[in-house]
Amino acid sequence: MSSSLSMSEYSEILYQNINNKINEDQLIEIIKRNDLKNRLLISQYYKATYGSSLFDEIISKIKNDFGYCLSLLFLSPLEFCIYHIKKGIEKSNEIVIEQITSKTNEELKLIEDAYNKLTKKDLKNDIIKAYKGPVGKNLINLWNIKRKFNIKPDKKECEKYADILSKNNPEVWVENENIFKDIFIQSSPDELILIARYYLKITGRNLIDEIENKTEGNIQILLKEILYNNIIPSELFAEKLYLSMKGAGTDEDSLSKILTSRFELDISDIRDIYKNKYNSNLKDDIISDTSGSYQKLCLYLSEKQI
Repeated sequence: MSSSLSMSEYSEILYQNINNKINEDQLIEIIKRNDLKNRLLISQYYKATYGSSLFDEIISKIKNDFGYCLSLLFLSPLEFCIYHIKKGIEKSNEIVIEQITSKTNEELKLIEDAYNKLTKKDLKNDIIKAYKGPVGKNLINLWNIKRKFNIKPDKKECEKYADILSKNNPEVWVENENIFKDIFIQSSPDELILIARYYLKITGRNLIDEIENKTEGNIQILLKEILYNNIIPSELFAEKLYLSMKGAGTDEDSLSKILTSRFELDISDIRDIYKNKYNSNLKDDIISDTSGSYQKLCLYLSEKQI
C-alpha cells in the first residue's frame, strides 16, 4: 500500500477487500493511517461511489469479530451511539444506560433527534417501555435536568447530600426521584467527588463499593455509570475491559465496543488503571483471549499512544 493515498483510493481498497478476497492486514493498515476524521471521509466517499453504507457492507460481508470491530471504526460518535442504543433497546440491556449516562444535555438532544428520524419512533417512549420503573424514569430525567458544570462546590450542600445517601439504601437512591435528580443528575462532577468523600467520612464505606454490594441489575448499572462517567470514566472502561476477558470466555462485542470508542480518547489512562487495578497488562490479556487478525486489530487499538 502506497504511503500516500486519497480518500477515494482507500475506498476502492475497502471495496475490493469487502467484495473480493479479504486482506485483513491491509484493512488494519488503513485504520493505522487514518484518524476518525479521515475514516468518516472514506466512508462518505464509499457511499457516494458504491451507493451503500461502508458500515453495513463490512457488517454483512465480514461476519466475524474482526469485521464487527472494523465496522465500528467507520461510525461517527453519534452514529456509534445510535447503533448501540437501537441494539440495546431491543434487548433491554445495559448498553442504553451506558450510552445515555455518558452524554451531555446537548448530546442527548442530538441523539434523540437522530434516533427518532432514523427509526420513525420516539426514543423516550422506547426507553420507558424497555426499562420499566425508576430506571427508565430516571433515564428520561437526564434529558430534563441540566447538570451543573464549572461551579465551586458548596461543601455544606455536598455534606448534606452525603448524609441523605447514608440514611437510605442504594435502591432508594434510584426509587426516590428527588434524591436521584438532586444528587446524581444535577450535581457537577466536582460535587459528586466531594459527596463521595463525605459519604466515606460519614459511613466508613466507599460509595462505589456500596453500590456494588447493595444493588444489582440495571439499578446498579445506572448508579455506577452516572458516578464513573462524571468522576473517572477511564476507571469504568478499565473495569469493563477486565470483565470482558475475565474467566473462561471472552465477550468480544464488549471488547470491540470499548476499544473502538476509547482508543483515540483515553486508552493510555485506561491501560495504566488496568495494570494498577488488576496487576495485569492489557496487552497480555488481549493476546491471551483473542487470536488472528482480530487480535492484531485489538492490540493496535489498545496500544495507541494519545
